[in-house]
Amino acid sequence: MTDAAGAHRSPPNRVALALGSGGARGYAHIGVINELHERGYQIVGVAGSSMGALVGGLQAAGRLDDFADWAKALTQRAVLRLLDPSISAAGVLRAEKILDAVREILGPVVIEQLPIPYTAVATDLIAGKSVWLQRGPVDEAIRASIAIP
Repeated sequence: MTDAAGAHRSPPNRVALALGSGGARGYAHIGVINELHERGYQIVGVAGSSMGALVGGLQAAGRLDDFADWAKALTQRAVLRLLDPSISAAGVLRAEKILDAVREILGPVVIEQLPIPYTAVATDLIAGKSVWLQRGPVDEAIRASIAIP
């Protein structure tokens, strides 16, 4: 790139993230995202699966720091209470207690209104295919992605 005076400038550091699954290990995504910000990278898109969808949705909404603060404040007992062994009629393990916290942090926001493009990747159990969720409520996209058959 060249500025008005003809001097060469470095292009901005822009990156799109693909965040994977991994349960509690997915919290490592938060540290990586923080490091990218510290190094001057601009996150211009986020896609994620399972815990990556949760962290990615919060990042795309600009609320990742709020979630990280909430998670850091949890005691070991509080973490155990978050484990939600309830099973839905479809036989899918849910994470409603964590999703309740996510809903409280996010509020009623839809993917189309996020400041950063976001995709949650889920699985259609009937068709056996991946589904890219790019419209609708963020919390529902996260729920679909983190559900465990």
